[in-house]
Amino acid sequence: MQVLQNAISEFTNVFGEAPTAAGIAPGRVEVLGNHTDYNDGFILSAAIDRHIVIVGRAISGTTAHVYSGSFRTGETFEVASPAKNEKNFWLNYIQGVVAELNKKNIKTGAFEAYVTGDVPLGAGLSSSAALEVATLLFLKQLFGFEMDQIDVALTAQAAENKFVGVNCGILDQFSSAMGKKDHLIYLDCRDLKKYDHIPLGENAALVLANSMAKHALADGTYNRLREHCHSAARHFAGVLGSHVTHLRDVSVDEFDHNHHGLDQDTRPRAKHVITENQRVLDGVAGLKSGNLSVMGDCMLASHASSRDDFGNSCDELDMLVRCSIGIDGFYGCRLSGGGFGGCTVNLVQRDKAESFAAELADRYKAQTGIDADIYICKAVDGAQAKAL
Repeated sequence: MQVLQNAISEFTNVFGEAPTAAGIAPGRVEVLGNHTDYNDGFILSAAIDRHIVIVGRAISGTTAHVYSGSFRTGETFEVASPAKNEKNFWLNYIQGVVAELNKKNIKTGAFEAYVTGDVPLGAGLSSSAALEVATLLFLKQLFGFEMDQIDVALTAQAAENKFVGVNCGILDQFSSAMGKKDHLIYLDCRDLKKYDHIPLGENAALVLANSMAKHALADGTYNRLREHCHSAARHFAGVLGSHVTHLRDVSVDEFDHNHHGLDQDTRPRAKHVITENQRVLDGVAGLKSGNLSVMGDCMLASHASSRDDFGNSCDELDMLVRCSIGIDGFYGCRLSGGGFGGCTVNLVQRDKAESFAAELADRYKAQTGIDADIYICKAVDGAQAKAL
C-alpha cells in the first residue's frame, strides 16, 4: 500500500527514527441509510479503497508528538490529560481516542506519530472516523491492549461524540472497522451484532463524485437535525406507546396516520428517516435478488427525500444527481454522508464505470464551471493494525 510506505518514509524524515507500528483505516461511503444510524435504524455502506494511515513508535515521557502530513504541521499533547485544540482541529480526533482509552483505564504512554492518507478531506467520506479508527488500532498495536473491532468502532464513535463534540451515529466508524472486500455492510444499528456482508455483485461499481462543496458537521447543524429526530420520536411515543424509543420504531403507515402535532421543521425530518429505513430494507432485497435497478431506484428516492424532507442537500449535490441521470450504465445515485456538500455515490455497471465518470465530470463542469473529483471505488476490508 503506497500510502503506508509514504507514511513510514515521512515519519522517519520528521522524527529521525523508523516507526514500529501502524494503524490503517479505510474511508467509507454510505450507499443507503442517511441519518438513520442514530435513530436506531438500518444502514447500507461500504469501506472504500481510500485510507487514513497513522504510524509511529512509543517514547519515554508523558507527551505525544503528532505530525499531520495533510496539514503539514505538528502538535503535542499530554497523554494523561488531552485538551481540545482549537487551532489544529484534526488533532482532536486523535486526542479524543486517547481520552476514551483513559476512561477505560487503558494506559497508552507517550508516542510519536505521523498521519497521512488519501481519503479526500471534507468530501463526506469519513476521513475523521477513519482517523479515529486508525488511531485506535495504532495504539492497540503499540501498547498491546485487547479490543475487538466492534469495540474499536464504539470507542472511536465515543471519541467523536464526547471529545470532538459531533453527536454522530455509529455508521462511519463501524463501516471503517468492519468492511469486507467486494461487499456492502448491512447493519441494524439497534444491535451491532446484527450485521451482514452483502455481495455488491460482479456487474456493479461505485463511482463517487465530489461536488467540491466543503462538507463540515462540527458547526452544530448535525446536532440540531439529530434533536429534530429525537423530538419526533418523543411525539410518536406519546401517541403510539412507550415501545417507541427511536424513529426506527415507527412504520411508514404509522407516520402517515400520526404525524399531526409535529411542527413544520420536525415533521419532514421524521418522514425522511422513517421512509429511509424502508428504502434500506428494499435496497438489500434488491441486491440479494440481483436486481440492481431496484437498488438504484431506492438511491434516487433517498436523495429526493434528503433534499426535500431532511434538508441536508445543497445545490451542487442536486446538480450532480441531475447530471448523472441518463448516462449509459447508470442505476441510481444519491448524496452520501451527513450532507451539505461532499460526494454523491453512483451505482453503475462495472464495465461502464470509466466512461460514466468521464461523462459525469464533463456534464457537471458544463453546468457549474466546477471540476469535480471523480473516484471509481472498490469495497475493501476494514481497518487493521500492523507491526512494522
